Amino acid sequence: MSGMRLLSCGVPILIVAMAVRSLAAEGRATTLGLEAAVQTALMNNRGLQAAQFTVWKAKGRLAQAGKWMNPDLELAGMSDVLFGNKGEGAFSVGVYQTFPLTARLGLAREATRFDVLCALREIRNQERLLIAETQGAYFHALESQARAEALAGLREAAGKTLAFTRQRIEAGQGGLPEQSLALVEERRIWNEGQAARTDAELRTLALKTLLGLEADQPLRLSDSFDTAFAKISTRIPPRPATLHRPDAELLLLEVERAGLEIQLARAEAWSGVRIGVEYTYDQGMDEPEGLGTDHFLGVSVSLPLPLLDAKEGLIEERSAARDEASARLRAARLEMGNAVATALRSVALLKSRIKEFENEVIQPVAQTEKDLDQAFTRGLVDFRDLLVIRHQQANLELELISLRAQLAAALIALESASGGHPSVRREYLVPSSKSKAPRL
Repeated sequence: MSGMRLLSCGVPILIVAMAVRSLAAEGRATTLGLEAAVQTALMNNRGLQAAQFTVWKAKGRLAQAGKWMNPDLELAGMSDVLFGNKGEGAFSVGVYQTFPLTARLGLAREATRFDVLCALREIRNQERLLIAETQGAYFHALESQARAEALAGLREAAGKTLAFTRQRIEAGQGGLPEQSLALVEERRIWNEGQAARTDAELRTLALKTLLGLEADQPLRLSDSFDTAFAKISTRIPPRPATLHRPDAELLLLEVERAGLEIQLARAEAWSGVRIGVEYTYDQGMDEPEGLGTDHFLGVSVSLPLPLLDAKEGLIEERSAARDEASARLRAARLEMGNAVATALRSVALLKSRIKEFENEVIQPVAQTEKDLDQAFTRGLVDFRDLLVIRHQQANLELELISLRAQLAAALIALESASGGHPSVRREYLVPSSKSKAPRL
């Protein structure tokens, strides 16, 4: 296929990116769900776009690698004009070409091909990290919005309580301390809500950077905290079957390339045989006949002798590079396995914690608050008791949001550690010779 793109971007990704750019040009708000935000980041992120040029640089090196040396054209002339000046002289022309004695050129081309393969995996690994970072930023913004919404509901309830205390004072049933406590509680909740909204705005700005949007470009998150949490909880499997880590593939390729470069170092000890064809025109004095002319056609062969430089130091260096790549691969496999195990354990613990928290804490406290509210309305309990229970209930609701956000972060870490996102698992596509480099 001609003109194959640098990255395997499906039609939905292209449509999302075109829609984002169209809305940005018109100044309208860009509305993105969780997955649409991920695809937009993969298409628009400026850092990722700059990283894509590593493939094109490697492709240029591949096009240059393994080529034969250019032939040499040599011209030479001799004359006795400054000496006897009898008209004697000679002229020669030769064409010389160096031919490889070993498989050096093929090995160099194969080693450079690994540069393209490695560059593709470097970019894919940056995509894997960008996906997790975008998902995390999206959830951070949603978490702050959810906290602001929860606090808005609590403030509304606190406002009703404040109005009720004022009615009690007017009816001669309450006192100023009761009203003051209600006012302080209502103001406290309002202040926390303002802080949550400020945090949501700042986190949305951080998300815009990942999406490749300008700071002043309007952005609306179409997923709520609950819907995004439900999507990521159902999409990510509880236990990944296999790992799809481009950074592990990269290290494996580096081991293979290091072994190939050792062979290349041995082959470089023999630079090549130089063969030339020469023609000489010679004009000299031949007594008593006078000037005579001779023509010569010759062949020359130059063979290198690796006696002083057999590339021992280069071979030793590349052998050490191969051992280093193998050690890094073993360390990375251990780290990746532990990262997946840690994420799996975190997901299991947080799921259990949330279930227990909802059943053992949230539900009993909510029922207690409801009973106290009814008792307070009938004048059976003191307002301070109701205020305390509502304050604790508010903190518990916010803690539940925080726990669910932690679970979402653990699921994102599990997907990233296993390379389970579809955009990470997709096929690698190599740009063709006719395709053009991406433009920023």
